[in-house]
Amino acid sequence: MNRFFYKQIQLLSEDTVKLSGEDAHHLLRVLRASVGESLELCCETGRCRRAEILFVEKNSVSCRLGDFLPDSEPSVQFSVAFGLLKGEKAEFVLQKATELGAASFIPFISGRTVVRPDKEMENRRQRWQKIIRSAAAQSRRNLIPSIQSPASWQQLLELAKSFDKALLFWEGKGGRLLCDVLKNLQPKSRILLVTGPEGGFSDEELVAAKSHGLEPVTLGYRILRAETAALVALAVSLYQAGEMGGS
Repeated sequence: MNRFFYKQIQLLSEDTVKLSGEDAHHLLRVLRASVGESLELCCETGRCRRAEILFVEKNSVSCRLGDFLPDSEPSVQFSVAFGLLKGEKAEFVLQKATELGAASFIPFISGRTVVRPDKEMENRRQRWQKIIRSAAAQSRRNLIPSIQSPASWQQLLELAKSFDKALLFWEGKGGRLLCDVLKNLQPKSRILLVTGPEGGFSDEELVAAKSHGLEPVTLGYRILRAETAALVALAVSLYQAGEMGGS
């Protein structure tokens, strides 16, 4: 069953929602939906309900809300901070990490980041948000992960302080095992997972991260591509939190 997201301002009444724009276009032109068909609708707070199409207009679809659906969001909120990647690599990370269950994204610029923000960055971020929204609907998420504009390395270190725990995935020596770091996580904990750009982190960046409370962890002896590391870090963390079959 197809899932869509709506905002409070789209409520026509307590139990009636009006979809328009791209959502209505997808329902009417792509799915060829008609009156009486069922779908799933999720509001901004993450509450999802079954719904039925009441009537259709040229550019909108009105739906009646029904029974509430189970919450599919992870009990622990893992946010992914990744070194800004080239074109399709960034899109790949955002799409797949959304499917896995990432709570939010923070792309950042560090010393060895190849990609730098340009005048097209805001357009790129808007495209990223569409990719995230589509992936959230496809994977039946209750919430759409947020994504910030690219942060500087120093800004990221400051942002890390607002999380319950912040982990830096380090390919050198000295990183702790992830399974040890993520023991006994409490529900609703907010964890930041930081993975590097194509060139990795410098020793100076490691020192700065430690001084701001980030804990170096390892994903093993093999060197992963930047986009692979971001997804593996999230998947393994979710597994350790019991969200993907772990204990």
